[in-house]
Amino acid sequence: MVFAGCTQSSTQIAGEAGNSDPKSGSAAGPPPALVKVAPIRQESIAPEFRALGNVRPRHASIVASGSDGIVEEFPLEVGAFVTKGTLLSQLRMESTDLDIAEQEAILTERRAELEEIKSPRKEDQDEAQARKQAAEVMYSNATRRLDELLALSKRGAANPTEVKDAQDNVDSAEQNRLAAAAVLARISAPRKETVQQAMARVEAQEKHVAFLKAEREKRFTRAPFDGFVVEEHTYIGQWLSKGAPVLTLAKLDEVEVEVQIDQQYIDQITPGRPVVLGIQGTGSRNGLASDWEGEVASVVPRSNWEDGSRSFPVIIRIDNRIDTSTTTPTPALREGMMAEAKFSGQNVDAVLVPKDSLVRTSRGTFVYVINAASEGKPTSVRQVLVSTGVSSGTSIQVIGEGLVANQQVVTEGAERLRAFQTVQIME
Repeated sequence: MVFAGCTQSSTQIAGEAGNSDPKSGSAAGPPPALVKVAPIRQESIAPEFRALGNVRPRHASIVASGSDGIVEEFPLEVGAFVTKGTLLSQLRMESTDLDIAEQEAILTERRAELEEIKSPRKEDQDEAQARKQAAEVMYSNATRRLDELLALSKRGAANPTEVKDAQDNVDSAEQNRLAAAAVLARISAPRKETVQQAMARVEAQEKHVAFLKAEREKRFTRAPFDGFVVEEHTYIGQWLSKGAPVLTLAKLDEVEVEVQIDQQYIDQITPGRPVVLGIQGTGSRNGLASDWEGEVASVVPRSNWEDGSRSFPVIIRIDNRIDTSTTTPTPALREGMMAEAKFSGQNVDAVLVPKDSLVRTSRGTFVYVINAASEGKPTSVRQVLVSTGVSSGTSIQVIGEGLVANQQVVTEGAERLRAFQTVQIME
């Protein structure tokens, strides 16, 4: 009895499953798929693209030591703000100061020599004048004695030897007179060449002292501009060689952001174009990014193509805000902050569909379009292969055969559809 009952039940179930619609004469198909749809739009849109970069100072300098020596003073710390000319470090000065003092003493000596040559002492002039006058007197006496002997010689009363001696005395007195006059002239008016030589020695020594003072100034390292100390490279007691780094100074009143722009958009970026950048940590108390206005400073016409990149560096320049009300001025934009640059391209006439309508497969990207309704036929869909373009909010540009505005595409349930499948549109 059990066997018979089972057989009968199975036969009955099979018969019920095989029932057919007596009106249509065919088996019942699967129910329509439930989907949601949205219309296709055609609009003129500007493509938006974004790029990330890091804030960096427009000007930064690794300030180096201008001389060799041991650091004696290093008054600053990382984060300090300094103005132009502020002392950053100082080397020991003992040997330098002694050398300068020695050369200044030599300079004083040479200046005194020059004054002595240009302006002789009055005592020397008086002495030379007296010697010249004495020579004149001796010459006069010798001449008078010679005249007397010559007169006696004419009367035969003079010895020829005495006359000869008197003549020699006159000649000797003449030479002494000329020598005294030359000494007086030399003392009263020194030679131009001697003065020039003395002046040259003084000038050379002055330049040597100026050089030593300039070398001494190199032992002070000073800030070349207003900026922030962002890194230290030395400390008190350390030996610094000439050219060794002391600290890194960043000028943050104007900063730059370098972003990489893809090849397809680079022709739409030109120097001087305004750019909006979103940067967190610059005044927004809710953690959101604040908008900053920048300007494209330059477009580098070379990508890193050797490594496979087709992006081009774009330099954006931004005026920073520095709060000077605090003890140490506080910049709003700081080196290393991440910034998102937002660009808008040129307007294009685009066919737009919701991004949710795209179905991506290994064969490509598709959308399912609702076929036009006809009397007596259920609503169905067709599959259209598309290529995507620029996006605008939740919509994206598509290019596909037969896509026009006001057609409807499936936005929910498209992943389960197949071509020409019947669907039921949900409100």
